[in-house]
Amino acid sequence: MLIASAYAQRMKTTQLRTLVAIAEHGTLMAAAEALSLSQPAVSKGIKELEARLGVQLLVRSGAGVRLTPYGEALLRRARTVVAEIARAEQELKEMKSSSDRKLSVGVSRLAALLAMPDAIRAFRRRLPDVQLSVEEYQARQLIDGLRDGTFELCVAVIADSDVMAELCVVPLRVASQSLAVKRGDPLEAEHRLARLRDAHWLYNYTRESVPAFWSELTAKESMDCPEHVSVCTSPRLYVELAQEPGTVSVWPDFLLNEQVERGILTRIETDAKLPQLTLGLMYRKDLVFGSAAEYFVECVRNTSSDKAIASSMDAF
Repeated sequence: MLIASAYAQRMKTTQLRTLVAIAEHGTLMAAAEALSLSQPAVSKGIKELEARLGVQLLVRSGAGVRLTPYGEALLRRARTVVAEIARAEQELKEMKSSSDRKLSVGVSRLAALLAMPDAIRAFRRRLPDVQLSVEEYQARQLIDGLRDGTFELCVAVIADSDVMAELCVVPLRVASQSLAVKRGDPLEAEHRLARLRDAHWLYNYTRESVPAFWSELTAKESMDCPEHVSVCTSPRLYVELAQEPGTVSVWPDFLLNEQVERGILTRIETDAKLPQLTLGLMYRKDLVFGSAAEYFVECVRNTSSDKAIASSMDAF
């Protein structure tokens, strides 16, 4: 009843620690030194505890202090509580230390090209002992991985329809997009989106995001989605499929530039403005950042500037 009543009145763990220290060291002064507290603070804590419990816990004398029967009864339980709290603190400390030595990051294909190489190099230089795991998936799989704890962080190009309530999305940068056709294709002279709509379209994101992309592309006029749309997220295969006659492909400009320079594809200008791609950092709102995760975020931010990415793409 005594312990239950004490908990009902919100007994403080610091007061229990003080009682245990007094019992172990024999005097208020010695207990204060062990707890790195002043003697008045120790006396005040015990008096408040006695007032809450309504019983005397200590008998003070010139030789020191001794516990009353009430104090002895509480001490037995207090030692258990203090020991369990110490074990819990140590366990959490070990868990945090272990988690700080591991970091799992998910990336999308475009993010892997845009921001990750330099970010990973900077991270490894600073924290070489961290076991870093980086895996490439499509956006939907990355979101699922954040949900189930497979990834602590994800860096991806994200559509508005991908954002979930339980996730934080931090925009890092944007990239422009263009339409392209095979060089020499009759469609390269076509500038009206309404005429291009009947072609076979090639898209490099998710099937679910096609309607949103088309809606933004045709914001100035109402136009149904193309009937023939292929979705491909394989870089090599995408280049091959983009060279099929009568195919209009959607490209981030930083990737399309190489294909244009090589004479493989032609960028076509239309009467519609393509939406920009947003590169974002994603993590769960309830994520408690360890030191490794915090520094990785810093590395990604520092290497996601236009200047840093331009340098990275030159090297690529």
